[in-house]
Amino acid sequence: MRPAPAVLALVLAAGLATGCSDAVDEMLSPRPTGCFIGDTAEPLHLTAEQTFHASTIAAVGLRDGMSERAVAVAIATAFQESKLANIDYGDRDSLGLFQQRPSVGWGTEEEILDPVYASFKFYEKLRRTDGWEDMAIGDAAQAVQISAHPDLYEQWEDEGLIVAAAFAGGEETGVSCIGGTAGADAPDADALAEAYAYQWGVEVAGVEGEVVTIAAEDAVAGWNRASWAVAKSYEFDIASVEYAGARWEPGEDGWARPEDEVAEVAAADESTVVVTLGTSQE
Repeated sequence: MRPAPAVLALVLAAGLATGCSDAVDEMLSPRPTGCFIGDTAEPLHLTAEQTFHASTIAAVGLRDGMSERAVAVAIATAFQESKLANIDYGDRDSLGLFQQRPSVGWGTEEEILDPVYASFKFYEKLRRTDGWEDMAIGDAAQAVQISAHPDLYEQWEDEGLIVAAAFAGGEETGVSCIGGTAGADAPDADALAEAYAYQWGVEVAGVEGEVVTIAAEDAVAGWNRASWAVAKSYEFDIASVEYAGARWEPGEDGWARPEDEVAEVAAADESTVVVTLGTSQE
């Protein structure tokens, strides 16, 4: 059997010889992965893991009555401390998304490695910080963390604001993920519903088969929850998310708004986010 690198070399040579440079370029171009945050021409690109944790941080903040700006502070902090990864190591005994330390009272190791608990503890201290709302994002983060390197948080202000707008500010179609699966045996709608209840503090509106419906009191809440669902697509093998006449499916196309009478009726309904689990694109 011919080694794979030799086969690739022959394919490339053939492509160049026949002038098929476009095909060769497409073959060599890496396929997009992860998620894109922000409904702009140049959205912020995050990994699926980073997006998953960002959505959790935002949900806990909204659950506990914190503002979009508070979520931006938390996200900027997690970028600096862990690059939005729930790591089980750090300086001295620091752990988790925010590199919180059991030895100084943040909680047990097990608690700190729970992103929901870690986020709750971050917001709890932020809330107790006088005047944090009027501080720069980096200064508010430092007021919570008391880092030996206080100037490092400000570099993540833009990312914090972009992510908070998508997950806490009700930005329409603000999150889109390429998709794929984490290797789960089968889609589990009940598990997604449990995750939602734990992070948002309320039950989903319903679970029927592989379809989970989430209630929203208005468009801002609806888009926050729709973005949350998209952010969980890799872990829970989500096939589609629908809200206010828009539909997201895994892949590079992202959100779409069908143009027909049915879509017009759906667009008028801002009360329900519909999440369907199934086979995502590889």
